[in-house]
Amino acid sequence: MAALSDKNISYSAGFFILIAMAVGGMMVGGILSFSVVMAMSGESLSSVSDIMGNAAYYREMQIMQSISAIFGFLIPTIFTANMLSKKPFELTGFSGRISGRLILLTVLIIACGLALSGSLGYLSYQLPFPAEWKAVFQKMEESYGKLAVGLINLDSPFELAISIVVLALVPAVSEEAFFRGGLQNFLFRSTNRFWLSVIITSLIFSAIHFSVYGFLSRVVLGIVLGLLFQYSGRLWLPIIAHFINNATAVIVMYIQKSNGRSLTEIMSDREGSYIGFLTIPVIVFLFMKFKSASSKTPPTQEEND
Repeated sequence: MAALSDKNISYSAGFFILIAMAVGGMMVGGILSFSVVMAMSGESLSSVSDIMGNAAYYREMQIMQSISAIFGFLIPTIFTANMLSKKPFELTGFSGRISGRLILLTVLIIACGLALSGSLGYLSYQLPFPAEWKAVFQKMEESYGKLAVGLINLDSPFELAISIVVLALVPAVSEEAFFRGGLQNFLFRSTNRFWLSVIITSLIFSAIHFSVYGFLSRVVLGIVLGLLFQYSGRLWLPIIAHFINNATAVIVMYIQKSNGRSLTEIMSDREGSYIGFLTIPVIVFLFMKFKSASSKTPPTQEEND
């Protein structure tokens, strides 16, 4: 029998309720964001899809991206957690003390994770897929890259800051709330299966990005973020890691663009190496330290009650 929340709803039910809420939230967010984009651009509803990925409408696309993330991930998680618990922010891991040591270890772990993720991305491009598969995968990557380029303007430090908010801060908070504080959390509470909850959530996390060549690297990133949450119970730690991951990518793009490269050229860059795999034992060691430090973190008053 699945464990029950303090409002007598099973966490397994909460898992599926959250998914349903996310679908509904995406629909509401889509309607709202399309309305905002139409008002800002002066375009008709039939023309909105044509401006997606168009760099001339990057500000509209940034607002659409943020609204979609908040309504598709963050709001459904808070709403579902409120259905399950009288203390929804405690349930999802938003509340609770975080030591400086855990933050430092989180930064070190994601720094190594960035290197490993880069090598996994490079490995994905070396895999011997059939030629017809590669053609399909490449088209998917080009579509993904076009949408990403349409969201970014890196012509000034101010635009860099806006891009970091849109592409790093908002996704970090919204996606971590949904995937780690919601799906993984509810799945673990209902099954008591540590690795099952982490891996299934990581697979879903990677799949929704619709990138074949980025699938492995995002699965590993999802596992890293999942372990940060699972060991500590603190959602802000994977949020910090997720933010660092995304913000680093945006800053690197800004530096490369400042050196004369176009965003399209940067997005299509397939260079890399396997050196990041050397970080695996370091990541394992850091997680051992992280797990030990997490067990020594004093609980909040709410957790004692």
